[in-house]
Amino acid sequence: MKKILLTVVAAISAISLSFAASPTIKYAGEVNVGFATGNKLRYENTVTKSSLHRPFIETIHGVTVTKYAFVGAGVGLQGYFGAVDKDDRDTKWDTLAMPLFVNIKGMYPLEKITPYLSASFGGSVIPYCGLNASMSMAGVNVESKLIGGFYCDCGVGVKLKNDKFNIGIGMQHQQMGIKVVVSEGSFSESEDEDGYHGTSFYVKVGFCW
Repeated sequence: MKKILLTVVAAISAISLSFAASPTIKYAGEVNVGFATGNKLRYENTVTKSSLHRPFIETIHGVTVTKYAFVGAGVGLQGYFGAVDKDDRDTKWDTLAMPLFVNIKGMYPLEKITPYLSASFGGSVIPYCGLNASMSMAGVNVESKLIGGFYCDCGVGVKLKNDKFNIGIGMQHQQMGIKVVVSEGSFSESEDEDGYHGTSFYVKVGFCW
């Protein structure tokens, strides 16, 4: 996923630079709703089947630097409601993730539509997690919870009706770290683990201004 993202970023940069003779800076924003789907989840060296299907909403705000390039920042909410392991329906995600990211687009305005390449990269936080777990044995308590991690996406899309409507498709990559807290009496120690990695296909529609 990271190699794909770097390729998209390079393509966007090449498109933008090739048309940057007369820069004009103008505010632009968008709100999108969408759905992401995927069934493979990597944890350490193990790949499992997982219901990564999730609805999401996002808003992105920034500036157009010439009519061929956009740079901005965005925030989203994604709801994970499927099973972490498809073979064990008791492992429910019940988790809300909030991606925070920088977004760049390379655009090519035509008479009635504006096709574009898009790439986002940043990180996510976990406002709510249903995967928190705890275990106690011989006076030692072990708690674990998701803490978010690296986020990126890349895709293609098109703006319609004088750039008022947006349709896009692409791939999202989400890493979710795990914080493990071990406590015994007044002693407590925490450690962050790499956690889960998942890549999903997405489709989204929205409004632009």
